[in-house]
Amino acid sequence: MSRLFILWVVFSIPVAWSQEAPSDAPSLTLLRAAELTLEHNPQLRSASFGREAASAALDQAALKPQWSVSLQVEDFAGSGTLSGFNTSETTLRLSRIFQRTEVRSGRMSVASSLESQLESRLEVERLDLMALLTRRFEAVVNRQAILQLAKESVDVWQRATELVAARERAGAAPAVERLRTEIRLANAGLQVEDAEHGLRVARLSLAATWGDLTPTFGQANGNLCSLPPLVPFEAIVANLDQNLDLQRFASEQRLQEARARLANSRRRPDWTLSAGVRRIEQLDDHALVIGVSVPLGSSARAAPVVRRANALRQQSVFEEQAARLELHATLYELYQELVHTRSRVTLFDADILPRAGTILKEIEAGYRVGRFSHLELVNAQTELLSARAARLTACSDHQLRLIDIERLTGAGSVWLADRPGVSR
Repeated sequence: MSRLFILWVVFSIPVAWSQEAPSDAPSLTLLRAAELTLEHNPQLRSASFGREAASAALDQAALKPQWSVSLQVEDFAGSGTLSGFNTSETTLRLSRIFQRTEVRSGRMSVASSLESQLESRLEVERLDLMALLTRRFEAVVNRQAILQLAKESVDVWQRATELVAARERAGAAPAVERLRTEIRLANAGLQVEDAEHGLRVARLSLAATWGDLTPTFGQANGNLCSLPPLVPFEAIVANLDQNLDLQRFASEQRLQEARARLANSRRRPDWTLSAGVRRIEQLDDHALVIGVSVPLGSSARAAPVVRRANALRQQSVFEEQAARLELHATLYELYQELVHTRSRVTLFDADILPRAGTILKEIEAGYRVGRFSHLELVNAQTELLSARAARLTACSDHQLRLIDIERLTGAGSVWLADRPGVSR
């Protein structure tokens, strides 16, 4: 459950976002969404059958060679004295391959490695699905915030329309200024409609993650601009060994080592021993028969298998090194984006938004008495709304980079700190 808690912490502080939802619909946290996905997602539910198949393959590899029985009839239905069954010989034989213990152990080792490889692949699929779920949850929270911002924009332009209309009635402004402001108010209404459409799509995508075709939850609880403290880049890289894609290379190397050991164990051939009883009709007697079968060329046939397994193992070693270098570079790029988006959000909160808000208030007050023009009023409102939208984009980008880093490291608890007021 620790990984699910990490995912939940990203959007931990609930904020009341406006969205289309039944008034009595329960709100949704990321933790609850993860629980629903783990319980109902078809892809994850199918994993149990893959595990059962791998377990059956391991049981099959542990089986010893089976006994076989054969019945052989010779020298009958021929010509002359060999016609009929008077001179026939009938042999009932029991045989079995006597396999060395290391061959059976080698088969079990290969099957066990395949089972571990399957588990690694299933864990990667599960983590990918959790990352997808988190991105879709973030998209819903983002769309809720966009809708809220669009509605606030309507309020801003409604207030501007009222200001312009008041000046028009006083004869201090032409009608064209009111018409232009009303056009901006109408465009703001269109943005609300667009935001509602985007939110509906995002909600459906999120619900589909756990198999629902109709969203039944209310608001998605989260605060995009609640940014956790960062730790140095080195602390994030230290968790790179927990990357499941790198662990997959280790599973592949163990598999190839097991296959090489199995092939080496087969350099010495397995003997087939058979014994039975023969009925000789012409003499009306019985006799025992025994036989030994040894395949030839086992060492030569095993050599290519060993060579191939060793080559694949060495190839996997260098592929792991290349993947590790690529992951390190990707993490560094993501971290730099994290620092950049964090700086942007801080700048908006500490400088741009307070100043834009102050400027708008002063221009609105001055516009009433004719100190500022209609263009200056429109520019001030546009600057404030654009700054709010840019801040929201920066917050969303920051959260997406956090999700990407969590997916690559698989150990976000090192760089995501607990938030005040978060209930576990």
